[in-house]
Amino acid sequence: MSHQELSELHIIPHGQSINSAYYINQILAKTCMEAVYRCRNNGSVLERPVLENMSEFIFMQDGALAHMANATQKWCQDHLNAFWRKIEWPGNSPDLNPIENLWGIVKEKVNEEGQITRSAQLMETVKSAWRDISPSI
Repeated sequence: MSHQELSELHIIPHGQSINSAYYINQILAKTCMEAVYRCRNNGSVLERPVLENMSEFIFMQDGALAHMANATQKWCQDHLNAFWRKIEWPGNSPDLNPIENLWGIVKEKVNEEGQITRSAQLMETVKSAWRDISPSI
C-alpha cells in the first residue's frame, strides 16, 4: 500500500509457512512489484499504480522474521530505490504502520457479515472488504 493506492491482497495458503523465500518470491516480487509498476492512472484503487514516482518512496516493513531475514534485506537493497533496513526500523511505532488501520477496516466489514462458517466464505469476504476500501482513507 501507499498513501494513495493498494496492492492486490495476497492470501497465504493454509499450511504455508512464511519464510524469506516465500516472502520474496510470492509477495515482494509478485504482489508488491506488480502494484508498483501498474500503469493505469484511473479506476479502482486496485487498478492504479501504487507509486507514481519511484524516487519518492521509502519501502517499509515491520519486524516479522521473513522481513528481517538477510535474504529479504538483500532483495530489497537490490530491487528498491530506498527502504528502511532492519536496523533503521523503530521498534514500536504504530503511526508508521498504517496497514494496521486497513486491517481494522477489513475486520469490521468481516464482522458485519455475521457468522462465517467456511474458509472460502471468509476469503471472499476479506477480498471484498479489501476491494471496497476507498482511496480517501
